[in-house]
Amino acid sequence: MGAISFVDENRQWFKARIGLDASETSRDVSFCSHAILQPKTLTIIEDAKEDDRFAENPLVTGKPNIRFYAGCPIGVEVVKPHPKFI
Repeated sequence: MGAISFVDENRQWFKARIGLDASETSRDVSFCSHAILQPKTLTIIEDAKEDDRFAENPLVTGKPNIRFYAGCPIGVEVVKPHPKFI
């Protein structure tokens, strides 16, 4: 399974996904909500069943039965445009 998601105040929604039926989840069960708290860092969860933050998460205890997670925030740095393009 793989996904690229956007996270807002209440939910995450999947802009691209493979092997995942859901198009969005609430933010309170989102693994990505933890990843975005550590910009420029890869968040790795080796076994979600053994991680206190996720052991009772319905995405772990039920379908899609997530065990491993790796995620990193993707961002765009806004820079001053070149004068030629203004």
